[in-house]
Formats: sequence, C-alpha cells, structure tokens
Amino acid sequence: MKKTIFQKIGDDAVRAKTDKVWKDWFKILDKFDLKESGHTQAAKYLREKHGLSDWWAQAVTIRYEWERGLRGKNSTR
Repeated sequence: MKKTIFQKIGDDAVRAKTDKVWKDWFKILDKFDLKESGHTQAAKYLREKHGLSDWWAQAVTIRYEWERGLRGKNSTR
C-alpha cells in the first residue's frame, strides 16, 4: 500500500514541531478513545488540550487512524 503524506513524516520532524514522537501521540489518542469519540473531537482535543496547531492536530489524528486501521483503504490522506 502506498504511504500517505502523514506516514512519510518521521519522528524527528514530529518532535521538532510538537515535542513528542508518533508513539507518544498514539498513546494519548489510545487513552482518548478516538474510535468512540471520532476524528473531529480527537483533533479538537489535540488542539485544545495539547496545544497543537490545526495542521498538526489533523496530521496526528489521520496518522493515528491509519496506524490503528480506522481509516479506509481508499482514503488519500
């Protein structure tokens, strides 16, 4: 399967912009329970509680959904 833009972003880049690496964000979203609350609420949570910009909140949420199998095969992001 072709990598999405967010799957191409490495831990160094994520840490430089968010002070955390991917696995740290995944743990946070595991506790948040994105599957129950949904994409929009997860991105809002990351913005409001963790200070992420709109772009990074979306990037982290989308990457998490891919990694956890919550995003469809035909999604391009």
